[in-house]
Amino acid sequence: MKRDILIVGCGIFGAAIAWALGRRGLGHRVLIVDRQTPAGGATSRAAGLVTQVRTDPALQALAAETLSAIAVLEARFGEDVGCRRVGALHVGSLAQQEPLAHMLTVCTEAGIRGQWQEKAQVLSQSPWLNPDAFDIAAFFPDECFVDPYLLASAYLRGALQMSAKLRLDTRVAHITHQAGAVTGVALEDGTALPARIVVNAAGAWSNLLSVELGLPLPMAPVRSQYWITERVPEFSPGTPIVFMTDIRAYARPEVGALLFGIRENAPAVAAPRELPENLQGFVFDAADPDGWGNLAEAFEPLSRYFPAIERLGIAHYITGPSTYTPDGQPIVGASAAVAGLLVATGCNGSGITYSAGVGRLITELICGESPFVDASRLDPSRALQIDPFSPTFLQTCAHARATKSTG
Repeated sequence: MKRDILIVGCGIFGAAIAWALGRRGLGHRVLIVDRQTPAGGATSRAAGLVTQVRTDPALQALAAETLSAIAVLEARFGEDVGCRRVGALHVGSLAQQEPLAHMLTVCTEAGIRGQWQEKAQVLSQSPWLNPDAFDIAAFFPDECFVDPYLLASAYLRGALQMSAKLRLDTRVAHITHQAGAVTGVALEDGTALPARIVVNAAGAWSNLLSVELGLPLPMAPVRSQYWITERVPEFSPGTPIVFMTDIRAYARPEVGALLFGIRENAPAVAAPRELPENLQGFVFDAADPDGWGNLAEAFEPLSRYFPAIERLGIAHYITGPSTYTPDGQPIVGASAAVAGLLVATGCNGSGITYSAGVGRLITELICGESPFVDASRLDPSRALQIDPFSPTFLQTCAHARATKSTG
């Protein structure tokens, strides 16, 4: 049989989709194409959090599928994805008590373990926290983080073992179609690759392929960034992930140091046409190329929670494009206008968390099965009147990142 399922993009979503298709016995039909190396775009720049704790049942289910996939990759495929099951603390002021109590109730009803945590216990787990900075805390023991590059690589190796094929240095110019149905892709060198099904998993570049098909995707590449402190002997590798809800910041352990990220007030955003093929050296904001302005803006509230930052050096700064949507929902599903066209993008900073769930959902749609989640809110056709390249829309997506809650 010809390889009639073509996946454009081998980031975390593309690799997870190929793996899910392989597990359904369809690997021999799958061809993954990428213009660079696997996971060479935004995936390898992600912080790697895998968190179920959220109020949307569909998003909870996507995350749960990824946790299950990690367990399978470790146990059956012998993969090490750098998974650290340290749990997650959500700390905040008394103003956060009602929303955090609601989160606990919703998650408990969904089978996600969580409980209120006494301050003394919090400080025994995360001694870097200032006890005067927060009043309440809840702990969710099953949350974890991974090495995103290792996870994407594990998905890909599994897919290749199940007969999928990978073609690198392959630049897709257009998704081709005829009579309302996909026919494959045309490469920049003029080569045609026929396919009955094409999955657009091109990440921040997805709109470059979809807009010309009359399917503008409601998302934009927004700068995602985090910092890693210098090594500190008293930091334990078992320190939980910590979400500081009042200041919309998070932190997790990273090889004897602390990795932390913030929700800046005015995130930098780029039009997809401005993104280079290779992100190495790409600058979102020429006025603040290394994010120091954003860090300075957040320094005072962050230092209330993390006083040691005033004396610690910053060892690393990591940035990349994360695709944000105005409604905070990922873009996963089939085109209603072009048969055989599916889309998987719009991660909203949670691509690692959703990866295996997205893979399963796309696989079920390809197989003509009822999806395991209510995918109506993820519909790629939900905003056909927008111009995803307009400055106004780009700023709308940037605002979505600025106002996103932690988790």
